[in-house]
Amino acid sequence: MQFHGEYLHRMDPQGRVAIPARFRETYKGVVYLTKGLGDPCVWAFSAQSWDAWSGSIAAMSALNRQARVLRRMTFGSAFDLTLDRQGRVLVPPPLRRYANLTDEVILIGAGNFLELWDLHRWEEELPHIEEAASQLADSVGEKDQ
Repeated sequence: MQFHGEYLHRMDPQGRVAIPARFRETYKGVVYLTKGLGDPCVWAFSAQSWDAWSGSIAAMSALNRQARVLRRMTFGSAFDLTLDRQGRVLVPPPLRRYANLTDEVILIGAGNFLELWDLHRWEEELPHIEEAASQLADSVGEKDQ
């Protein structure tokens, strides 16, 4: 399944956030949460997507310093969780602190996973994302000519 769209939710006082109904079946059984690489967000993987992602990280050489750093970031901050009966997942405190998740959160489809962002941080980041995407599209267009 490819995850797409934006979904605004409130995190409850216990740190739970609802997974959009259209994606709950995909996350049935287990949800893998980990720090977003390079961005102040949390990545939410299905079991299938996590196996593919984590497998590629685990296959990197432990002799390579950058690979070890990536492994630590990926696996050291990962949690395997389950949805409750209402389709919510408990975001562990270390991940809430990392992404500054408190009240209003937005879930963003990112292809093979979802990103959980603090709404205000997302709104600050969005103009930068749009500008970078525009520049990338321009550079890709130039190569196609």
